[in-house]
Amino acid sequence: MIIRFARQVAAAAVAVPLLLGAAEACSRASVRGADAAIRPEARIDQALVDAAIRSELNYQRCRAGLPPLSEANGLRKVAGQHAKWMAQARTLSHRSGTPGQGTTLARIKASGVRFRAGSENIGQIARFQIDGKHFRIASSTACGFLGGNGRAIPPHSYASLAQTIVAYWMASADHRRNILDRRVSRVGSGVGFDARAPYCGNYYVSQNFAG
Repeated sequence: MIIRFARQVAAAAVAVPLLLGAAEACSRASVRGADAAIRPEARIDQALVDAAIRSELNYQRCRAGLPPLSEANGLRKVAGQHAKWMAQARTLSHRSGTPGQGTTLARIKASGVRFRAGSENIGQIARFQIDGKHFRIASSTACGFLGGNGRAIPPHSYASLAQTIVAYWMASADHRRNILDRRVSRVGSGVGFDARAPYCGNYYVSQNFAG
C-alpha cells in the first residue's frame, strides 16, 4: 500500500511584521554533529537541535537581507519544555498545561529574556524522512520504509530535521513572518518525541523568538 505522510505546523505571534529583503548570496553555517541520525530512544541532543535549526533560520534570514539570530538558552529551555509537553499530550497547540508556561507570551516571559517583540512557531514531522512523500512500509516492526524508487528512507538527522521543518515554516505566511521579523534577535528551539505515533513516531518542534 502506498501512503503519503502530511506534516502539520502552526504559528503564534506577539508582534511580528512581514519583511522581505533583497536576496543575496548566502550559505548555511556548518553545525558539527548535525549529520548524525537522531536517536530518540537514547537521548535527543537539544543543544544540537537548537544549533541546527538556528543555522537554517539564519540562512533564510540572510537570503532576505536580515541579520542573524543569536542563541538564547532561556528560549531554548522553554521551547524544549513545550515541545515535550506537546509530544506527551499528542497535540499541536500554542497552549499547554505546563505551570507558568500556558501561552506563547508566558513562555517567552519564563525564558528570562528581555523582549519587546516575540513569537512562536510549532510543528510536527515524522521520525523518518517520509514527510510529503509517497512511500510503502517494508517492515512496521523494524521501521522499514521504501520510497518510490525502492530505496530505504532513513530517519531524520539533526540537519535534515532542521531543513525540513524550516522549509515547511517558510512555505507558510504566518511562520515566515515570525522567521523574518526584523525586531527579533534571539531564538531558541526544542524537540519532543512521541513514540506512540504511527510510522515509528513523530517529532514535535517548538521555537520561540524574542527581541
